[in-house]
Amino acid sequence: MQVSDTTSKKERWIELLAFLVTVIVIMLIASWISDPIRTADYRRLNERDIYIGSALLEPENSIDLAVLGDSEAMVLISPAHFLEAGISSYIIGQSGQSTSEAYYALKNFCKKQDPKVVLFEPDTLVDDSNGRRELIEVYNAGAYELFPILRHHGTWKIAAGLAEPKNMDHFRGFGKRMKVKPYEGGEYMVPTDQAEPIPFLSKVYMDKICRLCKKEGIELILVSAPAPVHFTYEKHNAIEKLAKEEGLTYIDFNLMQDEIGLDWAADMLDGGDHVNMTGSVKMSEYLIPYLKEHYELPDRRGQIDSDS
Repeated sequence: MQVSDTTSKKERWIELLAFLVTVIVIMLIASWISDPIRTADYRRLNERDIYIGSALLEPENSIDLAVLGDSEAMVLISPAHFLEAGISSYIIGQSGQSTSEAYYALKNFCKKQDPKVVLFEPDTLVDDSNGRRELIEVYNAGAYELFPILRHHGTWKIAAGLAEPKNMDHFRGFGKRMKVKPYEGGEYMVPTDQAEPIPFLSKVYMDKICRLCKKEGIELILVSAPAPVHFTYEKHNAIEKLAKEEGLTYIDFNLMQDEIGLDWAADMLDGGDHVNMTGSVKMSEYLIPYLKEHYELPDRRGQIDSDS
């Protein structure tokens, strides 16, 4: 008896579907087994995700303020100074963090924490390279969320004891960056009516961040760190316009050098891309009283070890 072409095709589709289901099940099981967040295995976090992962290992509902964004966010505040003032904060940024990655980072963070305020450093929104790479980052962020093993596969040698984890010394996502390299480029915030375009997918995920914050009862604030070698008034205008559309507060330290006492010769880490620790402290000293005046944040002094 000859099998019809229709039956043969149907069988091939069934075999393909069975294969795909098997692969997905294996990936899910492997992800569950190897997920360093679920297993609280700090050593298996890869270098780029160390701050996000470390935050998820903190006690539940112990963090009231989170900082999102790329490398600019990682120098935006000094959590130690915030804690001295009673504010429990954590930086959950990443080097080159895209807006889609920021969304998933906050979404996972909110599963364990109940932040009252989120500071989002919006450099990622106006990063000149994001328009070209955001689609890839959206795909990666979604895949990593579904299958954690894809994000952490490179740490298997550490898990197997065949390699030592890198020393990523930090306090609540903040590393003490003491190096000094002055910015010597002169005035960079030249007023204009022009605005930098924000990539479509960045806008989509920014909207998702806004909706997540509203759902969770979080106050979302946009805060730009001083970055004279790549920030412009055009970028300021784009972020300010978005903030007005979303009803968000926007603080731009690029326009507040005198107000916070920023010293280009002493407070820059790498010639104008990022501030060093003294610059982070100066922004913190501005933000702490501002946040205490405008938002209800619990006083955590005495509850959290400042050396942890």
